[in-house]
Amino acid sequence: MQSSLRFLAIGDSLTAGFCNYGLSNHPYAINLLKLFSLSNISIIIDQKGVSGECVVSSMVKRLENLVFNEHSPHYNWIILLGGTNDLAYRKSAQIIFSQRLKVMYDMVLQRTNQDTKLAVMTVIENGYYSPDSKYDQQRQILNEMIRNYAKNHHDQNRICLVDLDKNIKYHNIEDVNQRNIIWDDFAHLTADGYDRMAKIIFQEIYKNINQ
Repeated sequence: MQSSLRFLAIGDSLTAGFCNYGLSNHPYAINLLKLFSLSNISIIIDQKGVSGECVVSSMVKRLENLVFNEHSPHYNWIILLGGTNDLAYRKSAQIIFSQRLKVMYDMVLQRTNQDTKLAVMTVIENGYYSPDSKYDQQRQILNEMIRNYAKNHHDQNRICLVDLDKNIKYHNIEDVNQRNIIWDDFAHLTADGYDRMAKIIFQEIYKNINQ
């Protein structure tokens, strides 16, 4: 019998599944586990989302402790999402990417075994700023940096882009009822929204597993 693949899901509140104004959590890991099970692939997911966390300072050290501690398990996949809170604090895309996200991406790809793969995710929009707002420009720049890293990395077999930004919209949903199905507030998703997020992640990783 084939052993289970082990996943690490690291990120902020969107990984933790923050919803209902913090009264409950529905991480995407719940549906991701279900989708792989339905595809007859056994996985274990360590869900390590911390609401409110920024990549500029704490997430790099947390990733190091989770993956490179002497007691850390071996991960087949590390799914990394960060930057939303940094953008909210007006950190520039350049700082978020070059000083933190890229550091974490490189850390995973350079310091783990060849059978450890990395899924990097773009940052979704929010209800506070429309895509044509000057306040949303840094998010869009950051997402291009993430896409370019994934596209241009020399080891394409070990990196996978999950482009949440292109698949989860806020402002382009004209039907308010449809928006309310997946959006809980201006920045977080409902349980249905996190389940949709899981489906997007699943589709990209499943393609990679079955290449």
